[in-house]
Amino acid sequence: MPNTFSAAPARTGTVTRRSIVAGAAWTAPLVVAAASAPFASASTTCVPAGTLFNSQARGLLVSGTLGGINLNSALQLASATALETAGGPTTTVVSNPLSVTALSAIQVNLGGVATALTDVLTGLAGVNSGVVAQYASASETGLSIGASGAVSNTGAIALNTGSTGVPQLAQLDLHTILQNVTGSPAAAALVSQVTALNLSIGAAAGRNFADSTCTPPQQLTREYLLAYLRLALQSTVVDNLLSSLTTSLGTLTISTDDVWDTLGDVALLGPLLAALGRDALNVSVSVNTAALTATPIPNVANSALQLNLGTGSATVDLAALLGGAYTGEISPWLNNLAPNTRLFADAALPTGAVTALLDSFVDDLIARLGDLVTLNITAGSVTGLGATGLRISGTLTQFLSGTATTTLVLLGAPIPLGALLGPLLGSLGGLVTDALDTLLRPNGVLNAVFNPLNVLLDGLFTVLTNVLVLTINGQNQAPGTVPSDLAALPANRLDTAALHVGVVGALDLLDLFIARGSSGPNTQRVV
Repeated sequence: MPNTFSAAPARTGTVTRRSIVAGAAWTAPLVVAAASAPFASASTTCVPAGTLFNSQARGLLVSGTLGGINLNSALQLASATALETAGGPTTTVVSNPLSVTALSAIQVNLGGVATALTDVLTGLAGVNSGVVAQYASASETGLSIGASGAVSNTGAIALNTGSTGVPQLAQLDLHTILQNVTGSPAAAALVSQVTALNLSIGAAAGRNFADSTCTPPQQLTREYLLAYLRLALQSTVVDNLLSSLTTSLGTLTISTDDVWDTLGDVALLGPLLAALGRDALNVSVSVNTAALTATPIPNVANSALQLNLGTGSATVDLAALLGGAYTGEISPWLNNLAPNTRLFADAALPTGAVTALLDSFVDDLIARLGDLVTLNITAGSVTGLGATGLRISGTLTQFLSGTATTTLVLLGAPIPLGALLGPLLGSLGGLVTDALDTLLRPNGVLNAVFNPLNVLLDGLFTVLTNVLVLTINGQNQAPGTVPSDLAALPANRLDTAALHVGVVGALDLLDLFIARGSSGPNTQRVV
């Protein structure tokens, strides 16, 4: 549900939008202007000092709709809700984890089958440990703070982009969700290609702080944190890729003529080669393909594409895919997005993304093969009285690094190559790298092998663009396309959610908010 916004005039005060923990060095100003909200007023109006308010705040780790169930109602008692009214304390504070009992009791309706919420949104059953919490504080002075997720017992976001040991918050079973999407050939095609598809949600937090003593608020902080978003899928496409690679790598050969010519480029080897003759040269290559399944390729968690050939699974890191490579456990790009940034729309898929992903995977695969490919070059004999021959052996990595085992003998006397040895070994290793590159590139000999993976990734990105909605830094009364659940809130209530996940045209099926903080509505008390 799009809202239209226009820039508000400059004004004094401390209206800010921050994406990570308070005090981040890149904190940036936000001017919020909504056509239907009091924020759009051209002037500031403040109440007299000492005015008291009935205030509200909420911390909602999980909210929205899933499988036809309104989680706002179902988890109302399990959220952190602070209500400050006359006759109570000056400030009401509520801080608690999301109840495992409350989560486990909710049944959602997917395809006419009652399914436990914790079977579709897994991992949340462990939120009672660690820093995951819900926090709400409401004061009679008009200040209200709502926060949830990776927040402390004072409502502050407890992580930043330099944090380590960052946990996963939850996994959302998108395969089950997409099975219940009707009228979408793209969704149906993807479901037929995968046996599992999960959205892995890293540590998340949403926080909203508002001071209602002035309109528009002169103290407003809306901040979020989302460590990472990854899609993990299981598919026979990956299984078949392993089988094809194993067969194809078993046919890897290096031209004896190319090796001979490379050796001949070293002048000091002329007499040796002349004594041996070309027909004496033997070249063999072997590949330990079984070791390809030992660890994922590449073995880096935040790679844009990672394949685990041993388990037939693939993982796509959405932050690395859309925002570029990052180090550490939390993506800076993912945590510096404008309000209501929809992935694959506002943050679009780069042109040629599938081709780039496959090229990068082949680079990583060749790097992995460096320790798994062994090259042996022999001719004549290198032992015995008056021996003449050569023996060069090692892994591809050893050849490229100049450390392969090398023995060169002419009439029993070693041939010292000195500084020429490293470049020679590197050139021989280059022959292997070129052969692998020719064999493995998606547009090369094995094009038919990589095409199913190409189709799978293309279908996945089509669904992410046209069927699913992934919104980061979800806010009401803010620029961008406001998620409908937030757009329906009262104008003087302010919510910020780290993540919104929905299905186009089927919000009753999925309209989920993760790590949400809410402030207001706060109203002046009648004296």
